[in-house]
Amino acid sequence: MSGSFRAKFAQALVVLVAGCGGTPSAPAAPLSTPGIAAPVSPPHDEPHLPPVAPTGAARTQTIAVAPPACSAADWSPHPLAPLLRPGKTPTSSQTEHPGATEHAFESECTDSPNGPTWDSPNSVVIDGVELQLSNAAPAGVSRRGWPGNQCAFDVRAADGSGRATRLGPTEVPPFTTVSAVVRSGSAAWISLSFNGYAAEFPRGGNRVVAVDLCDGRVVWKTKDSTSNGGLLLLGDYLVSPYGFTNEPRHVFVLDAHSGNVVQRLPVIENICPSTRWAPNWHEGDRCDAPGQTVGAATNPRVEGGLVLVDTNTGSSSFEFR
Repeated sequence: MSGSFRAKFAQALVVLVAGCGGTPSAPAAPLSTPGIAAPVSPPHDEPHLPPVAPTGAARTQTIAVAPPACSAADWSPHPLAPLLRPGKTPTSSQTEHPGATEHAFESECTDSPNGPTWDSPNSVVIDGVELQLSNAAPAGVSRRGWPGNQCAFDVRAADGSGRATRLGPTEVPPFTTVSAVVRSGSAAWISLSFNGYAAEFPRGGNRVVAVDLCDGRVVWKTKDSTSNGGLLLLGDYLVSPYGFTNEPRHVFVLDAHSGNVVQRLPVIENICPSTRWAPNWHEGDRCDAPGQTVGAATNPRVEGGLVLVDTNTGSSSFEFR
């Protein structure tokens, strides 16, 4: 085929194509999807494979994920002034603030007339803190003759940051379980208690343990008979009530950073009835007499500008200094 004939044939072909669909235009550039490179056309000397366009939502490939961040907690002692005093004068600037009361692994770890039962999940999350029951070994019987276990717990931040902390026999006496957890950042405070007279549990309990969720360590722990009725965190202060039937009832105000005791205040009922007992109380019913040391000391909270601590039938109120 001569060169002139080939040129004329090409011109005719262009006219034919234009008559069918107009002058051909260059193909549109493929759309670029975030996270996905636009397909590249192969060279002319390689077989032409049609590009695969992404479908649906943009797809990205994860190369690496940074672990959750963990900010260091401040455990240095703070020079704190007294926080509370007995009284009923509310402070209007104080907002409502519920205390932390949450029992975990109670049937597995405390003593019981029929012995331990296995009713709880292996791990629970309370206030952003994951607690796992890592061990429950027979511990014989308490002094009231009830069998129970010696438990150990693994504690860590629920978001996976930091390191796990083992609470073993040094922190958790026999027949003792978790009764309250409160957290601020990477600092966590755990109340470990039993439900009974102190004399029935000669190896102690009813204490607060402070845990650093970043470092994975126990920072401090209180003496026994400091906490069995919940926890209330108010800034730098940790409020912890303790009391059981026929035993002295006190509210401990602690430096949340160091565990130092700032105040130790007696729990004396001056509000009747308590919020806890109000649904079961009627006008004329007895409330515990002021100064009586009978009953529990539970559920600390800020309510109506006061710190209230419930007892069996009334409440003890504290005003802010």
